[in-house]
Formats: sequence, C-alpha cells, structure tokens
Amino acid sequence: MAFQNNGVKRVKIYIAGPMFIESQILYNLTLAQDIRQLGFDVYCPNENAEINDKTRADITGQKIYEHDIDEILTSNILLCQVADCPGTMWEAGYMDCLSKNVDSSRYLGVIGLCTDIRLQTAPDLRKPSYDNQTMYLNQFMVGGLKMSLGVCTNRPALFSELGKLKAEFKLD
Repeated sequence: MAFQNNGVKRVKIYIAGPMFIESQILYNLTLAQDIRQLGFDVYCPNENAEINDKTRADITGQKIYEHDIDEILTSNILLCQVADCPGTMWEAGYMDCLSKNVDSSRYLGVIGLCTDIRLQTAPDLRKPSYDNQTMYLNQFMVGGLKMSLGVCTNRPALFSELGKLKAEFKLD
C-alpha cells in the first residue's frame, strides 16, 4: 500500500452494506459503534437522517448518491459488507478507483466483510448446485477485495485487520 500518514491521526471508515430492514439497521449501527470504539471515525448511512427519512417525498436517488459520494470522498477506507446489494458494490468500486487511480495517499481502499455462514460449508461435489449449501462469491469482487485491503469472514477478524492498519499507519 502506498498510504502515507501525512499528519492524518484518525482514519474515517465508510460502512457500506444492506441497510433497509430492522436487523440490517441494528447490525450496521452496532458495527459502527464497535469500530468507533477502536478509535476510527465512521460514516454509517443509517445514521444520516438527511437521506433516510423515507416519509419525505424530496429524497431522490440523486440526493442519496450525492450525500453518500460526499461521505466516500471524506473517508479513507470503505468497509464493504459483501451481500447482494448493488449500491454497496457501486460504493466499493468507487472507493477502489479512488485508492488506485486518484490518491492512494488519502484513500486506503476497500476491506470486505463476508459473514455468510454458508462460507463455512465445504463444497460437496456429489450434490447438484441447488442442493449444495456452499456459498458462492463473485470472484471478480473477491479478487478486487484481495487486491485492496482484503476480506474478513467475521467481526473479530475485521477488528484485528483494522487494528493492524491502525498500527501500520501509526494512527492514534
């Protein structure tokens, strides 16, 4: 990685992932709080009332895009919760582009969090695909995450990786 700690003391992490049902909202809010306790600044879209009051008619796709892109631009790391969520994949690609093509001294990249329990299931070649519980991940996405900041399969592993990044870049 080419990140240079040019006086940066705190890294800001953008949490990207599914965020629309109660369990996802609660998970994201808890994850944001846990990452803050590690000493990082965090942007969690669920906390942004400007774009999440779905009773308002003035909230458009463009408004959501502009708010979230502004937050990505002020972040250093994007935490991509690997899921079938097109918005998350768009955000991850945006941060990957920033880290590789715009300013690698400011944008560290994307770290993946894939907690699907089916990843713990070994493939059973005797079973047809529809009976095989093994989780498949898009390998283009996996390759991108591995070439950025990596992929973690649980929260303790994620917190360990974030701690390593913090130590590597000598952040408070």
